[in-house]
Amino acid sequence: MSLQYVKGSYMDEVMYGDKPVLFTLEGLGEDQKEEAERYSKEIWDWIHQHHVRVLAHAPLIANFKNKKWRSDGEPEISAEEIRGYLKHINSVYVTYRGGFDIFFDTNELFQERSIVVRVGKNFVFEGFSLL
Repeated sequence: MSLQYVKGSYMDEVMYGDKPVLFTLEGLGEDQKEEAERYSKEIWDWIHQHHVRVLAHAPLIANFKNKKWRSDGEPEISAEEIRGYLKHINSVYVTYRGGFDIFFDTNELFQERSIVVRVGKNFVFEGFSLL
């Protein structure tokens, strides 16, 4: 990662697969770049190692989409199709020692909203939401 300090946050564009991901870390000063890089790497590594846990929720998300968000005449979506969307991370927003959010590219499924996975401090999974 090659973090840059911009207006109170460290930011970088990192690749996940073949797509760029905006990575933002708040809560550290400009003079704390070494710690920002260490902590950001820890978060990014955790995301890579635990992405399979997010993919495991694809059947639940597909069911939610089909029951609550499907428009009239729109075909049902499969869990496999949801997994395809969950392979594309748009951005990661981290608060130093306070948790992080992972935003997935699901806008076309949920009327311009993204599925967001919230992970609390100490890497505790807190759940999914639509934003």
